Amino acid sequence: MSDKKPIALAAYEKLAESFSRLAPAKAENAYIEQPAMRKAVGEVRGLKIFEFGCGPGILAEYLIHEGAKVVGFDVSPKMIELARVRNPKNAIFFVADGGENLPLGSEYNSQFDMAVASLAIDYIKDWSTPLSEIYRLLKPGAKFIFTIKHPLGSWNWYKPECAFGVQYVEESWKGFTDEPVTMPDYYRSFEEVINPLIAAGFTIVRVEDLKPIDALRTLDPHKFGKFSKLASFMCVTVSK
Repeated sequence: MSDKKPIALAAYEKLAESFSRLAPAKAENAYIEQPAMRKAVGEVRGLKIFEFGCGPGILAEYLIHEGAKVVGFDVSPKMIELARVRNPKNAIFFVADGGENLPLGSEYNSQFDMAVASLAIDYIKDWSTPLSEIYRLLKPGAKFIFTIKHPLGSWNWYKPECAFGVQYVEESWKGFTDEPVTMPDYYRSFEEVINPLIAAGFTIVRVEDLKPIDALRTLDPHKFGKFSKLASFMCVTVSK
């Protein structure tokens, strides 16, 4: 890693254990983002999947259960420890900075059937390096499927000074730890999502505005109503 620490490293180190424990049942994760990722990846049995920003291994757990083998990384050493505990078999996890070239040599070029990133690539300002790295790791025709904060929902939540470009923002995360944790992030306009993908050589396959699944209607009617009207996340599928 470079001397400049990734923006969300300190925050995720603070809340790693509580995030690992609570996120699998949290409304935004369990009833909006994760169901969309699982639907988007489809049948994964027998696939070798690269996960960008694996966190505590929540998505990897699903992929492995469905018959895939996973190689994943995260910037947070604590998250990687948790991912290894959660997924002791059919997975390799390592610590790395997604904003830099990954410590995977040329022997990994074109070796993966799919790449995924669950609300992870948001934290990197310049996508050119991560997209280039993902592109080289994928087999020809393989898909990269990722979720990010929806530009409209992000604009509504962060209220940045300008709707264009990529802008540093912060929010206060409550509910994971006793004290709120300041979480840095980047607001990214729609063109800053799509154009870097095209520049990296990917073909856009599908862009989906995410809505909550019906199970949230009973569990939390307020959040179901809120997120049924305002797009909070977006799922993007591209191919090499």
